[in-house]
Amino acid sequence: MSIPSRPPSISETAETARKAVVKATKATTKATSKATKAARGRKPARPRAAHLGPERRRPMILDAAFSVFLERGYEGASMEEIARRAGVSKPVVYSSFPGKEALFGELLRREEQRILDAIATAVPAELDTDDLEGLIADALTAFLQAVNESPESFQVVFLGSGGADAAVTRRLQRGRDAQIDTIASLAENWLKAQGVPDPEKTGRLQGYLFVGMAENAARALVAEPDRWTPREMAEQVARLFMRGRGGLALPVGGA
Repeated sequence: MSIPSRPPSISETAETARKAVVKATKATTKATSKATKAARGRKPARPRAAHLGPERRRPMILDAAFSVFLERGYEGASMEEIARRAGVSKPVVYSSFPGKEALFGELLRREEQRILDAIATAVPAELDTDDLEGLIADALTAFLQAVNESPESFQVVFLGSGGADAAVTRRLQRGRDAQIDTIASLAENWLKAQGVPDPEKTGRLQGYLFVGMAENAARALVAEPDRWTPREMAEQVARLFMRGRGGLALPVGGA
């Protein structure tokens, strides 16, 4: 017959409980220490950038492309460099523009519109044929002021410093032809009112002459910005365009 074991005394039970608590406390402390060290060793997670759709990314990509085309020209610009400057991946650039030609074409359109908007604010809805010279001076001042404020836009749009590609050249020429058409139409209406023979042919020629004068005036302003103000140059070009030799304001007795 087995002898029943003696039940633990109160002191022995207390000692066993104390050892269990100490063991559990040590385990918890050790686990907490490991977790703290691991947390210190980890880099804080970067917040994820908000997703931007193609339409919201396009202006950002165009701004980056603007500087790349100016610095490297059309042939030297790469979609990879444009993506890098825009802070996006190449696939993101291609999701917004199918290729470099399309991207450059959109950039031209945007910069052209900036300049045209400035000119439009200076041209009244109804033309004053009694003061066509003043109208031309106002419109030309707005154009030259826009060039003066953003010479890089003028370089991209009118000088074609960013484009050597045939498609780009055609795009630039289409924009120039549209300007000639606009000026020729205005000139033709004015010539008709003055009773000038063959106003259509003469107006067309004046369209070419005026656009050429305006572009060369802008070139001079970009090359020597401290020599003229946009208004001074605009008024002189308007006088020369409207009065020819008389616009030079020669002294009395001059040749």
